Amino acid sequence: MATKKKGPAEGRVRVRILPKDPLVARRNNLWPVEIDLPCATPGNGPTGPHAVVVDRDADSGTLHPPARLLKNRCFQGIARLSNAKILDDFHFHQVNVWAIVERTLAMIEDEYLLARAVPWASQRGRLVLVPHAGRQQNAYYDRASGSLQFFYFDAPDGRRIHTCLSHDIVAHELGHAVLDGLKPYYNEVSSAQTAGFHEYFGDAVAMMSSLATRETAQVVTRGGPAKLDPYNVVSAIASEFGAAIRQIPEKKAYLRGAWNKRTMKQLHGTCEEHDWSEVLTGVYYDLLSHLYPVMRRQLEAENGAAGSRGKREYYAMRALRRAATFTAGVMFRGLDYCPPVDLRYDEYARAVLRADEVAYPFDDFGIRKALAALFRERGLNPGSEDRAFAKRVRMKLRGVDITEIASTPADAYRFLDAHRALFGIPYEANFSVLSVYSTNKRAKSGYRPPREHIIEFVWSEDVPMSGARFGELSGSSVPLHCGGTLVFDSNGNFLHLALAAPTPQRRNGLLDYVAWLVQTQRIGMAGGDVEGASIRATVENGHAQLRRVAAMRHARHPAQRKR
Repeated sequence: MATKKKGPAEGRVRVRILPKDPLVARRNNLWPVEIDLPCATPGNGPTGPHAVVVDRDADSGTLHPPARLLKNRCFQGIARLSNAKILDDFHFHQVNVWAIVERTLAMIEDEYLLARAVPWASQRGRLVLVPHAGRQQNAYYDRASGSLQFFYFDAPDGRRIHTCLSHDIVAHELGHAVLDGLKPYYNEVSSAQTAGFHEYFGDAVAMMSSLATRETAQVVTRGGPAKLDPYNVVSAIASEFGAAIRQIPEKKAYLRGAWNKRTMKQLHGTCEEHDWSEVLTGVYYDLLSHLYPVMRRQLEAENGAAGSRGKREYYAMRALRRAATFTAGVMFRGLDYCPPVDLRYDEYARAVLRADEVAYPFDDFGIRKALAALFRERGLNPGSEDRAFAKRVRMKLRGVDITEIASTPADAYRFLDAHRALFGIPYEANFSVLSVYSTNKRAKSGYRPPREHIIEFVWSEDVPMSGARFGELSGSSVPLHCGGTLVFDSNGNFLHLALAAPTPQRRNGLLDYVAWLVQTQRIGMAGGDVEGASIRATVENGHAQLRRVAAMRHARHPAQRKR
């Protein structure tokens, strides 16, 4: 007599998710897997503590019925569906999107990565997920509605493509929402590198999220390889979507390839953010590839050499997942050490290395040494901490009570205002404190790095635009966002300063970036023809405001369509 399958434990809900996308499912036999998701307050929709599904198709006006949560904390009907049918079931689509978002967000907020809750830039309590938002080749994050919008379309071969079924796309769009909550000024028009960082962060979240599924790691490490292949189901990001819109063979399909060797020098003359993102996406995958054999050797040292094929594959799978954990930890924890505005890649590289150095003074696995080399190969110059400046700050702030200066934004403002010269804040700048927070991170080994207290401050200066290259914006000014991030430990010791100052280089760089956006038809004037424009411009009293159009973040621009 067959035993009745037990339901999920208290505080969990049973779901099924697609590890990659339908193309990879068919090609690599990577079909939906069942997981028990930690969720204290699940409901119909699905609905959870961080996200809610509202499945309205704007094109047809249809509100699709929500997936129903049963008393056994499973969703009605999904468990019984076969691989052949589940991908066509809209309730599975809803559960898939919701579960990927809830699961990935929990990983990001975990004490091993950020060790804090992610605020939404929309200031809403939950992120809205729309699995069938309408018909177009698109998916995007929209700050105004606090939502992730997923669309559907028909591929050239007639196959219906649902972006909500792509694990990579769902995680990528969540990455945009997370970064916008953590660093809202990165969504402002400031530089190609900042725009590219948004795209990189989404791709990094996608790789981290996909490797959290054991079955995905098993596919990548099938045969127990000594090193990772450049092309695999993790490095090939958004395979089904890429195959459909780029019309490339399914066997090697991808939208972006993390194995790329793009360098800063190769990007001279372009400001296209997806091209720029590939530099850091490549570094992320390079670090993962570097750590994989390191973790493999560690496992063999701990448990004995692998003999049989089965044991080699087991070690390889565990090594890859361990390498993925280390890679995400190193690359994401550096966010707390980045400036709150206009992030440049050199500054990000410096922040990543410094954050790791503070947390782990002894570089046991040689991660910082390897990562510094990877940054240099891509043309990045992280620089080193200014020890003379750090000493001057420590002398000036001797005896400071961190619990007082970092307890509220008002207290932090008074502290910063009293030390403008020390922290590079112009006296005339009417700055504001963007955020004050602390972290309490932990390593997988149980070790807790020093508790960090972070203060972020911002201000803006007007930069005049003049000349034909600015089109209708000529004669107005554009805001140059400036600011900094201060990091202290729990004893009030100064750890790090990242400052985006109003330098001539940044002013000129901003003007060149805006001019490029105008010349490539990426800026449309409000009230005029804005079709295909990714940025909408309004001019009031001589001041230009540039706002990104959420729906055009990943869409092809007119200048690209002509190629």
